[in-house]
Amino acid sequence: MSTYGIPYMGSKDKVIASIAMNFPKADHFYDLFGGGFSVSHFMVTNKRKKYKHFHYNEIKSDIVELVKKAINGNFNYDRFKPPWVSRETFFKNLNDPYIRICWSFGNDQKSYMFSKEIEPYKKSMHMAVVFDEFDHLAKEVFKFEKWPSNVKSINHKRLYLRQLIEFYRINNKLPQVLYPFLPAKQFDHLRRLQKLQRLEPLERLHQLQQLERFSPLKNYLTFSSKDYQDVEILPNSVVYCDIPYKGTADYANSFDHKRFFDWAKTRNFPVFISEYNVDDPDFKLVYTIDKRSMLSSDKSKYKDKQEKLYWNGVSHPDNACT
Repeated sequence: MSTYGIPYMGSKDKVIASIAMNFPKADHFYDLFGGGFSVSHFMVTNKRKKYKHFHYNEIKSDIVELVKKAINGNFNYDRFKPPWVSRETFFKNLNDPYIRICWSFGNDQKSYMFSKEIEPYKKSMHMAVVFDEFDHLAKEVFKFEKWPSNVKSINHKRLYLRQLIEFYRINNKLPQVLYPFLPAKQFDHLRRLQKLQRLEPLERLHQLQQLERFSPLKNYLTFSSKDYQDVEILPNSVVYCDIPYKGTADYANSFDHKRFFDWAKTRNFPVFISEYNVDDPDFKLVYTIDKRSMLSSDKSKYKDKQEKLYWNGVSHPDNACT
């Protein structure tokens, strides 16, 4: 399955393909609350025949700059070897969008990724995989202190670690040194030792440089970091708004929903809005999709939620929405 955008809390990465089927054809497509760029990334990659130009707007300018750097290839492993970010470093550098997003739990931009109990293990594996530095723990886990000659790339080393931990699990041969990182020595928790989670978001950043193949990209995609009301919407446009959902404190603690809906209902162009529920009868429900919320390390607390797509009822001049 393809992934789109940078790792971002509330990303539409998994559902944008379904949502986009409801957008009419136009000259311009606006991703007005662009967040982690997943919607714009999908649209530029898959809908070039449907739209001539794409507009990504995210009010947080540092997020926009992070996306631009990723497209430019700044996070390519040939240029960038991700340093280990400790808990202390994380909280001291929350102004750095890369650290704030890629090293936070659930990409919530406020909580450090790892518990204090698991952090030493994750650091040891990170240093071995990224920098070929083997401490005592890594030597005990891998049973060597130098990578085999056929295991060269960071991705290959990540895969090697996953397969090794799986081998330990299947054969019930877990090294004694790993017991402190498992609750009550339970082998069914071994999978949390398989992944180097902070390298996975880096893969998301890395893949954005593939957009460079749409050369010159500036002819198809524009960036801005403005309040949604300050973005100039050109004629013959469709606008999508992935607004902060009402009642979700993590997103909506400062968002004025009344101001937004008053704005959206008075536009003379199609505005599509993602929300859990919109009571205003001026907006029409056009699509519903089930999405699992996984903002917890406990799978038993995963929640299935129904996200909905609403429309302000304004038809595109040439492509009426029905």
